[in-house]
Amino acid sequence: MSMNFENYQKEAKTWLHELCDYLGIEDEMKAARIFRAVLHAIRDRIPAGEAIHLAAQLPIVWKGIYFDGFTLREEPVRIRHEEEWLEFIRSKDAFADMADFPTLEHAHYAFQDVMKFLRSRISEGQYNQVAQALHSELMVPA
Repeated sequence: MSMNFENYQKEAKTWLHELCDYLGIEDEMKAARIFRAVLHAIRDRIPAGEAIHLAAQLPIVWKGIYFDGFTLREEPVRIRHEEEWLEFIRSKDAFADMADFPTLEHAHYAFQDVMKFLRSRISEGQYNQVAQALHSELMVPA
């Protein structure tokens, strides 16, 4: 198997450009931080098996970002209410949370947009499994 790093980078950039469209922003760094924060929140909220299945459908560069800082847990992080979920997403944005998610409303719309983007990029079955694992009260778009 050949390692074509240029293709990996190109695929990651393609995803990032499309994500910018979904988020309605031009700042690629901000879009990347938002995507990373939402992916990390999803990864930690769903069962480990589902997290691994989701990763399998990400481009290799995003897969590395997705697994950065991952700790395998027996049980996913427990979150029951939307406000708690949105704060959890904000907590995954390191030091830029106030720039990327100044309010919970910003976090809400970013989460919705990332989920819509993922729905366009991963299999329907995988999307449905992730959405179900996240819990309906967390406002996953249908």
